[in-house]
Formats: sequence, C-alpha cells, structure tokens
Amino acid sequence: MYALARGSQRADLGPAQQQYEQQSTYQPVSIEQLEREERQLEASSRQQAEAPFEHNYAPEESAHRPNRPTQRPPVVQGISLVSTHQLPDRFRSIFPFPLFNAVQSKCFETIYKSSDNLVLSAPTGSGKTAVLELAICRLISGFASGSYKIVYQAPTKSLCSERQRDWQRKLGPLDLQCAELTGDTDISQLRSVQNATIIITTPEKWDSVTRKWKDHQKLMQMVKLFLIDEVHILKEDRGATLEAVVSRMKSVGSTVRFVALSATVPNSQDIATWLGKDAMNQHVPAVREHFGEEFRPVRLQKHVAGYQGNSNDFAFEKMLNAKLPEVITKWSQRKPIMVFCFTRNSCVDTAKLLATWWATKGPRDRFWTAPRQQIVVGEKDLRGEGLQPTEMAPRKLTYGPTGGVKEYSDLEIMQMLGRAGRPQFDDSAVAIIMTRLARVPHYEKMITGQEILESCLHRNLIDHLNAEIGLGTITSAASAKKWLSGTFLYVRLQENPDHYKLQGDAYGRNLEECLDSICRNGIAALEESDLVQSTPKLHCTEFGDAMARYYLQFETMKVILALPPKAKLSEILSAVAQAAEFRDIRFRGGEKSTYKELNKNSSIKFPIPVNLDQPAHKVSLVIQAVLGAIDLPSEDYKQRLEFGVAKVTIFQQAQRFVRCIVDCQLFLDDAVSTRNALMLARSLGAQVWDDSPLHMKQLDGVGLVSVRKLAVAGIKSIEDIETTEAHRLEGILSRNPPYGEQLQKKAKAFPKLRISMKTVGEPIIKKGQHVTVNIKAEISLLNETIPTMFQGRQVYVCLLAEISDGHKVHFARISAKKLGAGQEVMFSANLTNAGQTIRA
Repeated sequence: MYALARGSQRADLGPAQQQYEQQSTYQPVSIEQLEREERQLEASSRQQAEAPFEHNYAPEESAHRPNRPTQRPPVVQGISLVSTHQLPDRFRSIFPFPLFNAVQSKCFETIYKSSDNLVLSAPTGSGKTAVLELAICRLISGFASGSYKIVYQAPTKSLCSERQRDWQRKLGPLDLQCAELTGDTDISQLRSVQNATIIITTPEKWDSVTRKWKDHQKLMQMVKLFLIDEVHILKEDRGATLEAVVSRMKSVGSTVRFVALSATVPNSQDIATWLGKDAMNQHVPAVREHFGEEFRPVRLQKHVAGYQGNSNDFAFEKMLNAKLPEVITKWSQRKPIMVFCFTRNSCVDTAKLLATWWATKGPRDRFWTAPRQQIVVGEKDLRGEGLQPTEMAPRKLTYGPTGGVKEYSDLEIMQMLGRAGRPQFDDSAVAIIMTRLARVPHYEKMITGQEILESCLHRNLIDHLNAEIGLGTITSAASAKKWLSGTFLYVRLQENPDHYKLQGDAYGRNLEECLDSICRNGIAALEESDLVQSTPKLHCTEFGDAMARYYLQFETMKVILALPPKAKLSEILSAVAQAAEFRDIRFRGGEKSTYKELNKNSSIKFPIPVNLDQPAHKVSLVIQAVLGAIDLPSEDYKQRLEFGVAKVTIFQQAQRFVRCIVDCQLFLDDAVSTRNALMLARSLGAQVWDDSPLHMKQLDGVGLVSVRKLAVAGIKSIEDIETTEAHRLEGILSRNPPYGEQLQKKAKAFPKLRISMKTVGEPIIKKGQHVTVNIKAEISLLNETIPTMFQGRQVYVCLLAEISDGHKVHFARISAKKLGAGQEVMFSANLTNAGQTIRA
C-alpha cells in the first residue's frame, strides 16, 4: 500500500528551482512579456520555418509579424524556453500556453524540426504528452490528408480512452479523426478505426489486429508515426508484445518514425539504440533526452514501508489496514487523502476503519477535517476524473486479484503514484508504498529510477517467431536472425547476457552464434509441432496460422494438436483447461476441500477422476460450475471472491481457444471433434450447457429458479416456452398476466434455424472408389423478424455437413443478416459404401 501527501512550503527551494517550478506550472505572463518574447523570437522563427527539412517537407511557418528588437528567452534549469508562437497559427490551439516548459523546449528542435526518432525519459507530470503532439504537428505539415496513419500505443484501456477523448477534442478541428482500438472495440467499430487518422490502441490489440488484418502490409506502410507511451513496460511480461510489434514494423521496411516516452530509467539509451535514428540509419541510436526528478513540476517525496507478514495475502492486507493510521499520522501533513485498495470490499473495510478512527479521536489527532470532505478510498483503477487531486493519497497493498492475489505491475504502481500532486493544485506531495519487507529493495530502486530495463521477449520468443513467420516477416533462419537483431532483447543481450541464458548449448558462445542457435532451435520446435514448414520457404501451416490468429501460446497449441481423432466433449474441455494461459489459476490455501466437494456435485458433467492439484483441474471445475449453474459449496468470502475472479479470467480467454480447436479440426476434416467444439463454444458464449434446460436462461428474466420450475413441468427448451399457453406459464412460475405473453414474445425472438438438404442431379460413380453426390442445403431463420443481434451480439449460423463415419464434407459460417430470404449452399460428398449417409 502506498500513501500520497502534498504540502505547500516553497521556502526551501533555491532560486533556479523556484524559477522552474513557476514555469512548469504555466503561470500567466503579462502582455508586455509576450511582446518582448515575440520581438526576440520573430527573426529566428521565420528563418527556421523557411529552412529545408528532411524528407522534403517542413512545418508551416507562422503568420508574418513585423520585425521587433530581439530579447533572450527565459531560461529554466539552463534550458531556453521556446515560445508556442514558433508554431503556425492553426496548431496554437493545441498548446494553450505561451511558453513550452523546460522538457518540451529541450525536445523542440528534435521533435518538431527533424524526423529523427526520439526517446524521452522524464518524470510523471513533466509535460511529455505535448511532445507527442508536436510530433503529430510535424507529420501533418508534410503529408496530404488520408495518405498516412498515426498509431499511439499505451499499456491500458483507461489511458487509451483518456487519450482518445483529449486528442479528438484538440485535433478534431484539424480534420484528424481519432479512433480507439482496444479489447472493448467491437466489430461494428472496426470500420471507423480503419478510416481514422490516429489509431489509439494497446500493444496486445494492435498485435492481434495486424496478425489478422487482410491488408496489414498496406496498413503498416501507411503508418508514418508510431507513438509509444510508457515504453518502460518492456520490463514486464506484456512488454514482449510491445517489443515484437515495434520490431515487426522496423523490419517491414516502412518509413515510420518512433517517439517513445518513458519514466525515469537509467538505461534509456538502450531504448534509443533499439529504435535507431530513422528507417535508413537504424545502426545509429535515436535521439535521447533524459530528465531527472528535478524536472517534476510537483516535488514528490517517496517512501517505502516494509512489513513482516505471513504468507496469507488477505491476512497481510488486514495487517496493513491496521498500520494505515500510523502512516497517515506520520506523513499526511493534515492534507486531503486518497487510499487505493485492491478490491471493492477492501475499499469498504478501509473506509470504515478510517471513519471509526476519525470518530474516536479528538480534533488534534484527526488529521483531516471530516470523513466525507478530504479522504477518498477507491480501487486501483480510480482515475480521479472530476475530482480535485488529493494532498495525501494512501494506496493500499501492492497486490491485486488476477486469478488469485498477485502483485501489481510497476506500471500500475507508478500510475497510482502519479495521483499525488498536480501542478495546477500543489507544489509538493508525498507517496508511501506499503509492502512486504522482502519487496522493499525492489520498490526503492523503482521509485528512484535506478532499476535497469530488461527485455521479456525471451520468455515467449517462440510464440512471436511463429507470428512473424505467418506474417511473412520471417522467411528463413537468416531473416529470423535479422528480425531478432532488431529487438530490444538483442540490445540487452550485448550488455547483460547473464540475465537471459536463452539456450543452454549456446551459453558462453559469442552473440552471433547465440542468435543462430536461438533461431534454429525455435524454428525446429515449430516444425516438429507441424506449425511451420521450411520449403519452399519458411511459412506457417494451417495450424501455425491458427496459433497466431487466435494469439495462443506454444504450449497451449501443442495441447490442442494432441487431441485424438473424434475427440469427445470432455477431451476438448480438458484441452482448454490445460491452456498455458491459465497457469496462474492455482488452488489457494483452504480451497481444495471446497473444490473436492464441488467435484462430487451431480451436475458436474465431467468429474475430475484424480486428486485435485493442477491449475487445469480448477479451470475445468470453474467452467463446469458456471455452465451447470452450480453454486460454490462454501460461504467463505475470500473463496467466493477468488472463484469470481477466476471465472472472469477463464471466460475471457476460453472462447478463442475453442475457436482455434474448431479451425484445426475443420482442417483435419474431423466432423465429430468440430461438432463437439462448436457445442462447447455455444455453451461458453451462453454460460450454460447448450444441451440442457439451463439454456432457457438466455431469455431475459428467466433465472435458475424459473428454469427448475419449468423443467419440472415438462418445459425444457425455448421452443417449449413458445408453444405453451401463456396462462400455463404464469401458473408454473407464479406470475400474473401479461407475464406469460411477454415470455412467449422473448422466446419467439430467439433465433430459430431451419436446414433442409437434398441431392441435385445424378450421382457420379467411380467403380471401386466412391460415389459423388451433389447436395443443396437450404438455410433459413423461421423468425418473423430476422434476429441479426441477440443479447448485444451478432447472430451467425454454422452449417456443418458430415458423412455418417464422422468425415467433414462442408462447413459454412453465415451471418444472419444474409438469411432474410434464405440461403442456398451447394457442395458435394464422396460416399464409399452403401450404408453411409450425409447429415448437417
């Protein structure tokens, strides 16, 4: 947990620091001062605007003004501040202040008057976003509208949403459309993303989209500016995706410019080396600007408080609660307080504790004026919109629930630290991180900017190799080596090889031999699993394409490919549960007895026949409990919380695993496995078993109790509800009219499919081989109004035609939008004996 506090004393600042503090908060200046600045900057700004720039384009020059005597610009921290009047008039509305601050001014020549890549390492709140906006201004001055795209990447959806709103407001008047592309973007919004000038996205989403986008090569050639916010996430697991995406764009030969923003890290020069100066000079490092804590507009005192605790995370959290009054007493300076907690219930408990503490103390010991006035308790995702930032903001616990209680990432911690102090309100702040004693050195290095940034690409390098082979970026071992040498991993391997030890047989060799070994071994592993083939050139098989398309890890794909022919539903469910992506969903202390009891429930379709100890066992039981509407047999709050978190994590990812299985089994012409996988996919989508009366829960207002009453009365399907008299439905469910008619109306709106097949023409007989028959399938929806959407999702119809021996003969996936007048599908099938039939 950490606490944040802000004071207001400035007496201890030196003259230079006072001058910087004043400038960094954008204090108003007089008309006379602005006129003096204009006179001073006029001559040089006109000459600079007329000078030729790289790539044969230059930012537009400002409106002509009469010559005035020049005067030296203000200087802060030894940096001459740049006037926003150096920009063309049409850009000035983006920067509603007269002078750029010291950080922005130092970057101005590089970011606005050249096309060099830039790495900017500076503290939170130092105005880094304006540097990105200057890069955008530089670009749009030299390109015709519609001939380029800009990609902005941030690590979280909340940052993307905030940036989209801000830039649409600022840049919309310049005819620049900003579109957000995150996990929350649905299919209907993709067209606006394709048409947008600025695409605001996360690394994972951009990686996923560019892997599947049919026109991805043309799209990436249109990207002329790639803006990376919070590039220091390279050191986290998610950083591997960012590294792969940037390295991909560097290797496709596009003329993209990179601008990367980072918190204060000691080796930002390594990021500059990775990005390179520009597309033609990648061997020359990008321009790097590094600013220390003295450039933070609000002075931030940071402390780490370590506590000895037992291994139980929830008990440790309670212990931190007890320590909270002590932290507030020591550091709050009687300023407003914000407390971050890792769950909603933890917020409630902490708020009650602080309210009780305040009520039992005298005026001198309360540390804030009233519980509802100067203290906010919220979860880690609280963004503070509409709130005046607090003077002291305790953040509770460096752990949060992600399939259990897991430590927050450094990025999340830094974002929460950023809640302390805003230049428009404060001039000083305090942040306290409360954590386990063993984690104190880590956080001390993090908050002082001393932690070396290392790559994480080596942890799932083979996944990214497969994706690049599928995209055509890698076509041989030599091109794989070239791609790898363009990664941040390569830069850090040169500096700190002992940190990685990628290959046992390559350790101790020189770097070039090590890269050869890594590439050869990775490609060999992919070939062995039938994910890639090396002739005529290196390319993905159907299985490798599916792995990249559905964003699966290598170990997960191996489990899927190990499914037996004609796999049963239980075997497909087991493969999904064994996904490597679920490795963190483990049994917690005291949970096994609860899940053993759950495993005995008669509604568990596929009980686990062995002792429960693997993550896959828990994943399978969570899925089956949800699909079977089984309540967790425990009243323990922590276990129920854990179950809910695990459910969200599992159901967010399981669908893509099943879709991958469907694609693989279709390629193998295995209709039995495909049919069972489709059944599981429908069940996961509806969160009920598709072949049980529970599927009636898909109708709004029909809960578990209603399903049980209807089933006892012999009504076991949505079709039964539609054909049952309204008054009988009301009697069964103890409801008054017109409930029965309303329920029937909902049932009638549920998609009702009709498929008929017949042979067309004469069969073609090949003696001793097979008989070929031509089939016409007629597909339609029987609803009076075609249901193109159901519960907010588009409706699709899957046609799976198979021979009675389980061999797939045809598959089609059709949108309900195309079934208004029905749809005819033609296909042929080869029958090898007289007893075979065709079914759909």
